Amino acid sequence: MMGPLLAIIGDTWRQSKHQWVLMVLIAMIAMIVAAILYVPEVRTAPDGSQFLASRFQKETDQGGMERGWDGLYADALRQQLGYDDEIKQRGAALNKVLDRHAEVDFHLKRYEATDPNNAEVPALMNEVRALEQEIDRRQRERFELEKFVRSEVDRLTDERTAGVDKMQKGVEFWLASAAFWIFIVSMIGFIAACAVYIPNMIEAGSIDLVLSKPLRRWQLYFGKYMGGLALFSSVLVIAYVITFVGIGIKSGVWHWSYFGALPMTIFALALLFSIIAWVGLWTRSTAMAMVIGYVYYLVVDTAVGNLKDMPFLGEFPFIEQFSKVLNYTFPSFKWLRESAEAAVLTVNVVPWHHVIVGMVWLVICLGTSYNRFRINDY
Repeated sequence: MMGPLLAIIGDTWRQSKHQWVLMVLIAMIAMIVAAILYVPEVRTAPDGSQFLASRFQKETDQGGMERGWDGLYADALRQQLGYDDEIKQRGAALNKVLDRHAEVDFHLKRYEATDPNNAEVPALMNEVRALEQEIDRRQRERFELEKFVRSEVDRLTDERTAGVDKMQKGVEFWLASAAFWIFIVSMIGFIAACAVYIPNMIEAGSIDLVLSKPLRRWQLYFGKYMGGLALFSSVLVIAYVITFVGIGIKSGVWHWSYFGALPMTIFALALLFSIIAWVGLWTRSTAMAMVIGYVYYLVVDTAVGNLKDMPFLGEFPFIEQFSKVLNYTFPSFKWLRESAEAAVLTVNVVPWHHVIVGMVWLVICLGTSYNRFRINDY
């Protein structure tokens, strides 16, 4: 059973040698790795301590990449604590009270200027006072929560990183940045690279030749899927190993948590590939699979991850509700990427609802597309 499946995976690898898009993607990853290894350099501060700096920093700088570590680590801890959403909700509730206060105050001042003896004036004055008290209470509660989160982040940072020197922090920051860029480049390039697999397999002539062999259709379909995913996953693993060893030799710090970013990165690629494979099977078009893949990743995913945080837009109730629907309907690669970055810093941030939604999408896309492939008469 596994022999034919492995044969299809191997055949997919052999076919990939002739795909210039995949070669370009591998070249892009190679350039990213080269930059990751070239840019940092070890320097010695006047006090004798060593730190990891960029080649483009001034020689007189006495600090390096460890300065970026503080903010990155704090952001990861805030995500782990999970208070950001509550702070945003309290801010949204405060804004609603402020809007109501402005509206009532407008009517009160209008009556005071034109009809001060109007029967509605006392009620409006009482409502204004009540709203002012509520605003003051909500502002204090939000301030106290933000103060608590800041103190908790500082406490956890001090607790977890006691004895961590500047070099260690610089390496962690740089490897987290490396995981970020490898994730971005992989996602953008993999869309173009994997869009060709399924449409090429089912095109006239090619599918006839393949189906004439003693293969089951599930072996053929999932062999193509697993072959493409395994091929690029191996490229990622090689890239990670090279950067890990290179930075380790250069800095003397062997930060094994760097590999913690790999599982979430590969899961994101598997999910993206399942969507593109679904489109490719139903449309039989490489171009359509590629276009929809880019639209989803660059447009839909951006909306899922950032819509409610956009200035002004996030204040509209419709946008807030729409953003919630998107978050629980579509998987977000943004959160998967941030989880991968946090893993490098040894902070466990798993966006479970995005992971679960992603797994549901992966199963549905692979299941429905395979069923279509199974029943089609080629």
